[in-house]
Amino acid sequence: MTFRVPTILTAACFALALAAPGGAQQPAAQPSGKAAHSARSANSANQRAADLLNTINKGEIDTGQLMQNHAESQSVKDYANMLVNDHQDAQKQLESTAGQNNINLTTNAALQKHSEAAENRLKNESGAQADKAFINDEVRDHTTAIRRLKALEPNVTDSGLKSVIDSSLQTMQKHLDAAKKLQSQGASGK
Repeated sequence: MTFRVPTILTAACFALALAAPGGAQQPAAQPSGKAAHSARSANSANQRAADLLNTINKGEIDTGQLMQNHAESQSVKDYANMLVNDHQDAQKQLESTAGQNNINLTTNAALQKHSEAAENRLKNESGAQADKAFINDEVRDHTTAIRRLKALEPNVTDSGLKSVIDSSLQTMQKHLDAAKKLQSQGASGK
């Protein structure tokens, strides 16, 4: 699926209630003031970045698989194949890192819905028009995704997630450059 990152990313917040053993509940020591806000912000940034990457990867895999069979041009099919392989690898990295760091991967519902609509639109296109629409979407969407991830990255505190983001940014830049090249060639790659 192609994706369009909405203006406001949804974030998931988690609350923990800690009880002392033996039934007597005692309040857990909670950071207060700036420390509490800073910890919540870091967790929120980690979650938003993980959710964004999760949604992007899944959408790109789905759209790439569609276009592997739906594209007219072999160059566009090859590009779609690269998307599928690279985003599957990125998703494996993300899932491994999330599992090691207790990050619950969810999808950004608004982004996912938008991505599904774009994929449905591509299904109704054919031939060179489908190729052109797909490549134009990829240029726009990779530009937006790179910008959003770069904006989130400074607030991400988990080193494993930062590493996944860095790797994903490099991969997305490669995809953007390849899409721009195809776009300049009329999406046909000829």
